[in-house]
Amino acid sequence: MRNKSLGAILLSLALLTMVAYFWLLFLAPQDESFLGRTASEWAVLIPVVIIVYAVLIVVAWIGWALASTAPPLPIPVDFHED
Repeated sequence: MRNKSLGAILLSLALLTMVAYFWLLFLAPQDESFLGRTASEWAVLIPVVIIVYAVLIVVAWIGWALASTAPPLPIPVDFHED
């Protein structure tokens, strides 16, 4: 797949997603609900959960890296003067 066609696909998907998100957030019917929440509430909740989980995954990865990395070897110091 060429870069131009991939770029056109990504642009189209992004624009379609922006339109769908706007509709869900502002224009979706308020009388219909799924699991006790309206589409507008889900349009806010889902991205917030994704962002919070992404931040927590980064923090967990940093904690794992700090906990599993061996301490650095001491630097030998030689104090003999010439």
